[in-house]
Amino acid sequence: MIDSLRHFFSGKKTVVWGLGAEGKATVEFLLNSIPGKLFTVSDRDPQALQSLDDPRIIKIEEKELLRQIDRFELIVKSPGIRTAHLGFDPSIKEKIVTQADIFLSFWPGKTVGVTGSKGKSTTSSLIYHLLKEGGFKVYLGGNIGIPPFHLLPFADEKAIAVLELSSYQLEYCKHSPAIALWLNLFHEHLNYHGSFEDYAQAKSHIGRFQSPKDYFIYDPGDQALELFLLSQEKMPGILLPVEEKGRSQVDLSRLGIPGRHNKKNALFAARVALLLGMPAEAISEALSSFRGLPHRLEYVATVGGISYYNDSISTVPEATLAGIEAIPSVRTLIVGGQDRGVDLGLFCARLCTVQKLETLILLPDTGWRIGFLLKEMGFKKNLFLVKSLEEAVELAGRYTPKGYSCLFSPAAPSYHLYLNFEKRGEHFKSLVLQLKQS
Repeated sequence: MIDSLRHFFSGKKTVVWGLGAEGKATVEFLLNSIPGKLFTVSDRDPQALQSLDDPRIIKIEEKELLRQIDRFELIVKSPGIRTAHLGFDPSIKEKIVTQADIFLSFWPGKTVGVTGSKGKSTTSSLIYHLLKEGGFKVYLGGNIGIPPFHLLPFADEKAIAVLELSSYQLEYCKHSPAIALWLNLFHEHLNYHGSFEDYAQAKSHIGRFQSPKDYFIYDPGDQALELFLLSQEKMPGILLPVEEKGRSQVDLSRLGIPGRHNKKNALFAARVALLLGMPAEAISEALSSFRGLPHRLEYVATVGGISYYNDSISTVPEATLAGIEAIPSVRTLIVGGQDRGVDLGLFCARLCTVQKLETLILLPDTGWRIGFLLKEMGFKKNLFLVKSLEEAVELAGRYTPKGYSCLFSPAAPSYHLYLNFEKRGEHFKSLVLQLKQS
């Protein structure tokens, strides 16, 4: 694979655009594997560029790159860099590649790709866990925090690469994994893509470029996903629907994490393992030893008789509703985050029907909007508008009955206050643990 990548980059005037995790991995590969190659690196942060110290690297800031971008033959773009608003000519778009696309093009073994508005990380990790327990030579990477190029040392024909793939990574993809999973489709990342249609189109690249012998696994019960797929040209791979009501060869009751949505994730993961030849009983056994991921209905601690759960990964209302359903003992919900203008009416109407909820603690910005909507709907239970997570945790300790739970599930992104959902979740956990220490 290294030789194929050397040939791919050879002779092309290349720019690495963006020094996120994938951008740094691309720079590392070019420096270590193609010693004589001169290439350009661009980023909007001058300090990030200054940290690069190698005579083979030409450094330019992003503003300058946009002025001269047409002179490059290969533009390796980091996923976090938004281009929808730049109005690139089609000839420029043809030159843009992502690390994920390059990886999918050259990995010599089997590739499994997972996308969806929610559940990507859990499902990818489940697939990896099942296959690892089944004795397969399997590696995990992608949006889960491991750049695809970090898997290059393990490339061979028997190796299986499981990749979590975001819409950002898929947007410019021209290759699809051999086994593609599309879990669900919610209104997400519209500020990045510009519209729901463009977001869905980017997601669709998970299966758009498959061969007729490849597999496309999807949920026909997800209405938005089903409607989108019906409006498009049929995916070229073999369609394998995953239906929650269908009979499963695998004993899903042995899954070690809560929630109906996680059983759906397990159905997807089990379908992949069965396709690759793993026996159903071995899959059931492996499900029982999977412990889940941080910030996804993560039990934090029990303090004063109250159990606290961290679901900071929840950035859309649908995920919060699934979390409430998954934890039967929830009486207090902490909700709210960055306001992207998403319609919250249906979410609030659903909250009004959840009998077990006794207290809602509402964080800026969306939490306050939720509070006003709930009041208009005649919501009679405790509503607290707070300014900080510190205040929210303190109130949760006062109003959650002993023997029950508080769920932190924001239903919105965190970028107005935190770098990402992980930082937000760590802050919540630290506040709960401070309660325990005091």
